[in-house]
Amino acid sequence: MKFLDCKKVLCLSAHPDDAEYGMLGTMILNKDTNFDVAVMSSGGDFDDTSGDGRNGECQKIWDEYLNINGKFVNGSHIKDRTEDAWINLVESKYTISDYDIIMTTPNIDSHFEHRIANNIAWALIRNCSTGLVTYKTPSTLEDWKPNVYMGLDKFFAGEEKFKMLQNFTSQKDKSYFMDKSLRAFHTNYNGLKFGFELVEHFRIERMFIR
Repeated sequence: MKFLDCKKVLCLSAHPDDAEYGMLGTMILNKDTNFDVAVMSSGGDFDDTSGDGRNGECQKIWDEYLNINGKFVNGSHIKDRTEDAWINLVESKYTISDYDIIMTTPNIDSHFEHRIANNIAWALIRNCSTGLVTYKTPSTLEDWKPNVYMGLDKFFAGEEKFKMLQNFTSQKDKSYFMDKSLRAFHTNYNGLKFGFELVEHFRIERMFIR
């Protein structure tokens, strides 16, 4: 299965665990889509769990799936580079036009580093037809409206995702990593009406279809 019929996706993550928390189930289910995950830091600017240990937590998950290829494109904090410098760095490591879409965090988000990642993603697609899809995070604001929902009940993908997220041991004390919070995050009222117990939330911001 391919996500939105895409062969190749670039996931631009401000922090270790952003893409995994927001869309790991989608990556698990869509084995015919290759997901390149570009992590821009080793954690948040004011997060005392930041560091190389978080990178290792990501790597454990990436190693489990043949269609996920992760790379740490910096290793410190997002604020250490300007947005222009980030754009140049990402473009030096990835050929953006090779990707069907970039997936990243929304700009309607209370975390400023998530908004920076979104700004950079828009700049990366300025000269090509690569699309942009955003995914929900724990800090996404209510004004952000998803228009695509990926059901995670098939092959127990949701339960597998929750199990894999346990690799983020540095985050185990965060409220949004508690089991009840994870399940609430992956619930959508309309989805429940139609038999989707667990979902991931996405919004197509721009997409060209040939």
